[in-house]
Amino acid sequence: MPLLTSELSSRHVAGHLSALTEKVDEIAQRAGVSPVARLDLETTLAALPWPSRRRLGLVLQSARAGTSDKAVGEAVAVMLALAADVWARTPPPEEGVRDKPHA
Repeated sequence: MPLLTSELSSRHVAGHLSALTEKVDEIAQRAGVSPVARLDLETTLAALPWPSRRRLGLVLQSARAGTSDKAVGEAVAVMLALAADVWARTPPPEEGVRDKPHA
């Protein structure tokens, strides 16, 4: 996914994306998403149940609204776009299904 503003240092934006990725993993862990479902960012986003998807969206929107740093804004925009794409393709798992043992 290309960056929206070419003037920004891609290294600076990547650092913020890394921090946002850690936040996504933290939210997923708190939601009870298994480590196997958190191997990469896209699978982690797909494994988030609906309440956690909503929570992550609010965290990202808050980060965007609360900063004047263009690199942070760029990183949040990239993360929001990725989350929207993943969630459009993947419905949230049913509540409680991720905790049930397989027969």
